[in-house]
Amino acid sequence: MNAGVNVDVVVVGASAAGTFAALGARGVVADDGSEHPAAPDAPSVLLLDGQDRPGRKVLVSGGGRCNVTNTDVRPEDFRTGRPTDVRNVLRAFGSDALRRLLAGRGVPTVVEPLGKVFPEAPLRARDVLAAIDAAVADAGVQREHGTVVTDVVPDDGGWLVLRDGAPAVRARRVVVATGGRSVPATGSTGFGLELAARLGHDLAPPLPHLAALHGRLGGELAGLTVPATTRVVDADGRELDRATGSLLLTHRGASGPAALDVSGSVEQALADGRRVRVLVDLWGATASDGPLGPWLGADKLPGACVPDALPGSDPGEVDVALRAVADAHPRSHGAALLAGRLPRRLAEHLVADAGDVPLGQLSREARRDVARRVSGLDLRVTGTAGYASAEVTTGGVRLGELDRRTLASRRADGLHFCGEVCDATGRLGGFNFAWAWASGLVAGRGAAALVAPG
Repeated sequence: MNAGVNVDVVVVGASAAGTFAALGARGVVADDGSEHPAAPDAPSVLLLDGQDRPGRKVLVSGGGRCNVTNTDVRPEDFRTGRPTDVRNVLRAFGSDALRRLLAGRGVPTVVEPLGKVFPEAPLRARDVLAAIDAAVADAGVQREHGTVVTDVVPDDGGWLVLRDGAPAVRARRVVVATGGRSVPATGSTGFGLELAARLGHDLAPPLPHLAALHGRLGGELAGLTVPATTRVVDADGRELDRATGSLLLTHRGASGPAALDVSGSVEQALADGRRVRVLVDLWGATASDGPLGPWLGADKLPGACVPDALPGSDPGEVDVALRAVADAHPRSHGAALLAGRLPRRLAEHLVADAGDVPLGQLSREARRDVARRVSGLDLRVTGTAGYASAEVTTGGVRLGELDRRTLASRRADGLHFCGEVCDATGRLGGFNFAWAWASGLVAGRGAAALVAPG
C-alpha cells in the first residue's frame, strides 16, 4: 500500500503529551525548559488529531485555570506498576523546566497550596494552550487536525497511519499520545489503548480515575465540605487505599480531592468483583496540629490531598477524647461539642442515633458508637461517576513493556507511547500534566534518536 505523505515521525494525538512529543522530536526544548531553533537535519514531524480544535482537556482542567504541574512530583504520587520508570521519565523534564518554558512564552506561573502550579492571573488555561501551540508552530511541526486516525499498521520497516477520508501517512516512527477513555466529550475514544492491545501489549486494565464517588449516605448532608481521610477497605477490613484532603458530600455521594484520589481503587475493586467500603475519618484531618491545620477555618481548603495520607484514627482513641470532652463539659450535648470541630449539620448526623442528650449522659456503648462514626463514617459507596466525568484513565500500556529511556514499544518496533495511554496515573494536583509533559518529551526525543538515516 502506498502512502500519500512521507514523514520521519508521526505523533497521533495533539494532547498535552502529544504536543510535547512533537517538540521533543524536533529537538527544540532543552532539559531546563529553554527553547532553541530546530537543527537543519531535525526529523520532519506531523502532529495529527481527530478534533478540529485539540486541547480541550487542557481548556477544562482546573476549572479553566489549568493546574499545569506540581512543585513536588514523586513516583509515590502515581498509580503504576513501575515506580522506578516513572521517576526516570519525570527527571527528564521537571516542574521548573515547564515553568521556564511557559514564562518564556509569556505565561508566568504561581504556586498555590500543596505545590499546585497555575498560570498567573488573569491568565488561564486558554493562554497555556496558546503558548504551547505557538511553540509547536515555531518548531516547524506540520499539523493536521479534524481527521480521525483509524489504524496504525506496520509497513516495510516503518508504519502506515491510516486516516478516515484522508491520504495515509508513512512514518519511520509513530508516537501514540491519544489519551485514555475519560471525558469522551473532549474526544477521548480509547483508540491508543485498543491499538496497543492489538499490537501485542498486555495492558493494565483501563479504568476511570479521579471521578466522584456514588453512594447512599443521605442527601441531608449534601453541600458540606470537610477535611477528611478517606479509606477504601475490602470485605475483610484490609485497607486498599487512602487519601487526606478536602471532601465534598453530595446528593449522589462524595467529591473533592479526598474522594477523587481513591476512586481508581474503588473501580479496581469492583472490576475484580470485590466488595468495598469507603470510610471517612473526620477526626485526624480536623486536628489543628495536623497536615491540614494551616487551612482549617480558611474560606477554602486546598484543592489537592496532602502528599502522605494520615492513617485512620483509632476509634478507641477518639472515644477517650470524647470522654475527656464530656467530663469537661458534662451538660453540653454531643452535637454542640462536635460542632466545634465539624459542621453542625454533620455533627448532628453523627450523634443522631444516640439522641439529643448531653454527651456525658450517653452510655459507654452509645459513646463508642459515636466514636466509630466519627473515625469511620461509611459513605455506602456503590461505584463512581465513571468515564463520563473521570479526569483521567488509570491503567494502560505497562511501562515494563516500554524502553525506559525512549518509551519505545518492546512489542512493536518503531512505536512509542506517552501520556495517559501509559500505566502511570497521578493523583489530583497537577501530577498528570507533569507526566504528560515529561513522557511526551521523552517519547518524542526517543523517536527522533531512533529514526534511521535517510
